[in-house]
Amino acid sequence: MKTQLETYRIYLINLHKSLVYYNYLMPLSDYLQEKGLQFETLTKELLAQYFTDKNYSENAINNVIKSCRDYCKFLKIEKHPSFEIKMLEVMRKERQYLTYDELLQGIKYYATYSKRGISSQKCSVILKFCFYTSIRKSELFTLTRDKIDLTNCSALVLGIKDKAERQVYFPNSFVKELVDYFNSEAEEINAFNITPAEFNYLTRKIGKYIDKKMTPHTLRHSGGKYMVKKNINVLTMQRIMGHNSLQTTLIYCAIDDKQAEENYHEQIK
Repeated sequence: MKTQLETYRIYLINLHKSLVYYNYLMPLSDYLQEKGLQFETLTKELLAQYFTDKNYSENAINNVIKSCRDYCKFLKIEKHPSFEIKMLEVMRKERQYLTYDELLQGIKYYATYSKRGISSQKCSVILKFCFYTSIRKSELFTLTRDKIDLTNCSALVLGIKDKAERQVYFPNSFVKELVDYFNSEAEEINAFNITPAEFNYLTRKIGKYIDKKMTPHTLRHSGGKYMVKKNINVLTMQRIMGHNSLQTTLIYCAIDDKQAEENYHEQIK
């Protein structure tokens, strides 16, 4: 399994996909090797025993199941116990997001205190683009400049999940900053010349500056919350964010107690 897993790792890297699935499969590979078992001959009982032995949480179990399913698709295995095991219900934690003001503050801190790595200009452009468009990180890595329409303030992104193209948008006020960045750095690996490792580092750094736990997905979620605040129609949001289900989009419309209080007092004096 080790050799096949290495091929799978390279496959994920070439598609600019996260290595999360690969990382979950590595301990499973070691476990199977110790037991003298093969991935292809796994049973539901053996998988259940693996979860017990590892004392995995519900979330970790779900990630292992999803990893096995994706690995099966890579190996073109149609029948496997991972497809038969039902995903566990996991209590959702309240999602972290940052406001537009916090985004600007984080960018300002980065420009002031960061002495190496990605330039402050590039940092600002990437973070604002992701915030405005709510683009998925995997879509960001495959976006090229020829897909960005500066006249109509839009970009054509390829959905990694459904392989369908969709339009995302950014404000006209952002165009000059985009143009200035494009003029300063030629396109090499993608529109913003950003790698997954660099993007992860950048979001962690910004999160540290504004004292929030931040990941690349935080920007997507924050952009969705920003659209809600700007009263963007929920059906428009669904199309921009590339959600198959409206229920997924409605998650972004949920508000916390502080927002409820502010909204109430804004409307009722």
